Amino acid sequence: MFDAVVYIGHGSRCEEGEAQFKRFIESVKEEVASPNQEIAFLELTAPTIAETMEKLIADGAKRFLIVPVLLFSAIQHQLDIPEELRAVQRKYPFISFEISEPFGAHPYMVDLVVKRIGTEKNEKDTAIMLVGGGSSHLRPIQELQQIGKSVEQKLDIPVYTAFLQLGKPSLEETLEFLPYRYKKVYVMPYLLFTGLQLEKIEQIVFSSKDTFVICPNLEFDELMKKTLIKRMEEACDGEDVSGDDEPRQKKGGNYRGRGDSSA
Repeated sequence: MFDAVVYIGHGSRCEEGEAQFKRFIESVKEEVASPNQEIAFLELTAPTIAETMEKLIADGAKRFLIVPVLLFSAIQHQLDIPEELRAVQRKYPFISFEISEPFGAHPYMVDLVVKRIGTEKNEKDTAIMLVGGGSSHLRPIQELQQIGKSVEQKLDIPVYTAFLQLGKPSLEETLEFLPYRYKKVYVMPYLLFTGLQLEKIEQIVFSSKDTFVICPNLEFDELMKKTLIKRMEEACDGEDVSGDDEPRQKKGGNYRGRGDSSA
C-alpha cells in the first residue's frame, strides 16, 4: 500500500476553477483510506509537485500514489508529471511512485455527458456537439470521439466532436454547418472546470445562431469521483482504496512513471 496520495491538477488563473478543483479533491479524500493526501499543481498555482512531495517526504512518506486529475493522457501525463517526479526522486532516491491513468473514456464519463446534456432519448431534429480543448496527441482526440460515439448510442442522437485548438474539426468549422441540419444543437463543453476555455466556447457559440443550447461543463460531478477512484484502484493492483473491501485481482495495466493529458 502507499504511504501518501498526491492529486495533481493543471492549475488555473481562474480562482473559481481552482476552488472547484479543491472542493472536488476534498470530496475524493473522504472516500480514500489514506491519512496522507495532498494536492499539487503543474503550473500557475501553488503548491508545486516538488513542494508537496517534499512536505510528505519530511513526514516520512516513501511510497506515493500519484493521481493526475486530467481528462486524457497526453504531454502532461506522459512527460511533464513523470519528469517532475523523477527530479524529486533524484534528490530522494529512496522514494517510489505509481501514476494512475486520467479519466479517459471510462463509462462513468459517458454517463456524465448524458447527465449534463439532459435531453430525452431520440429527440427529433437535434444533435449534440462535444467541445474539447484539443491536443497535439492523437489519443485525447480519439478518446473524446469514443465518448461521443457511446453517447450517441445511449441517446440515439447524432453526436459531433469539435476542438478549440490542436484538433479537427475546429469549433468554428462545426458551427458553420450544424444549424442548417438541425433545429437544436446541445453544446457540451468537455472541460473540467470554469476557466478561459469555457468562456471562449460561450463567446463563440453565443455569437452564432440561436440553434445552440450550451450545457454545463463537467464540473467535478459524483460520477467523476467514482471514475477517479477506479483509476486509483487500477494503480493499486485492484485494491479498494476506500479500505472497505478485500483486495481484488487487477484488471487493467499497471505502469510506473510515464503516462499522457488534455482535449
